Amino acid sequence: MTTAAVQPHTQGGLTSAFAYLRRLPSMDDTAVREAVTALTAFSIRQGLSLAGIHYEERPNERLDTWMELITSCRSEAVSNVLVLSADHFHHDATVAAYMREELAEKIQGTVWLVTETTTTNQTAPAIEADGHDR
Repeated sequence: MTTAAVQPHTQGGLTSAFAYLRRLPSMDDTAVREAVTALTAFSIRQGLSLAGIHYEERPNERLDTWMELITSCRSEAVSNVLVLSADHFHHDATVAAYMREELAEKIQGTVWLVTETTTTNQTAPAIEADGHDR
């Protein structure tokens, strides 16, 4: 396998990011719209251009959505992924942490948790490919 170095994808001078949104059982259409609004607002606050949202509407879509997200990040040189909260990875905190680290490794980039920033009013928690919080 040959790996080529690529420059980070930018739009309008901003670094691009994708978002991953899993529709949780408790989310109705209004909650989904609010989640999209929160992801968009977060990207603006962080100086990121939201290039798209990979949306998992039903549980049986998880693997396909996950692979599409990773493939899109790799093919478009996007190294930032925004996720509303760890719950969107998995309801079990340990599994969610593993999935977050795994995603950061696979995209060789940074995974940001959006709502934890909003509720704490602190710098966005992000995990980079090396597995350390930033």
